[in-house]
Amino acid sequence: MVENAGTNLTNSLKAVTKTKLHEQIVIQIQALIDEGRLKHGDQLPPERELAAIFKVSRHSVREAIRILEQKRILKSRPGSGTYIILEEESSVVDFLARAINHEKNTIAEIFQFRELLEPQIAGLAARNATEKDLSILQEILQRQQNNLDDSTASMDLDQDFHRALARATGNAVLLQVVELLDHIFLKSRHAYSQSPQRNRLSLKGHREIVKAVKSADSNTARQLMADHLTAIRNLVISSNDHQAE
Repeated sequence: MVENAGTNLTNSLKAVTKTKLHEQIVIQIQALIDEGRLKHGDQLPPERELAAIFKVSRHSVREAIRILEQKRILKSRPGSGTYIILEEESSVVDFLARAINHEKNTIAEIFQFRELLEPQIAGLAARNATEKDLSILQEILQRQQNNLDDSTASMDLDQDFHRALARATGNAVLLQVVELLDHIFLKSRHAYSQSPQRNRLSLKGHREIVKAVKSADSNTARQLMADHLTAIRNLVISSNDHQAE
């Protein structure tokens, strides 16, 4: 689940009346981004709702979304929704992602990088998380509990948790870092994803972190994330060592 910008959009967008309707939709969405009322990571309402707000056909909405995707302002995720992305912010992060990928990091090095980044994310989330953020995190924990024996679902939910925690910081650049580096971090999740033991360890760590975030305890959240990543890293590397023997 993600934050939906529908409420703000309903009050901010206007019906369009001129010939090139999709162009006016593009202009309005870009204006809201320029004003800071739509930010990176915000989710747009569904096409049907946007068509009702603008008083146009869904075809016009789809055309506007297509243009904004070409401009790298929007990104559609199948089965999830359409999200705001900010190309100017992503350029530096793209460079970082390419640099890390080029170095062909080992699993240990990926965990080392995560241990530098993610405790800070947890600490900031503890200061800034909203009730909605906490609700999303709790829902992910429940889904993790229900899927402990499903390796694919557990891997996806682990990714969802860390992304939701980044969103809870309220910092769009940090969220972009996590999203753009997900394909690199995925290697550290795949390595031992078949093990219910890792899934249980992951759930335990996530629960403790959410408890600290809910208590607005930034220092504890930061330390718990560091401890969590160390425990997962040790389990993954130990498993790889045994497989090599």
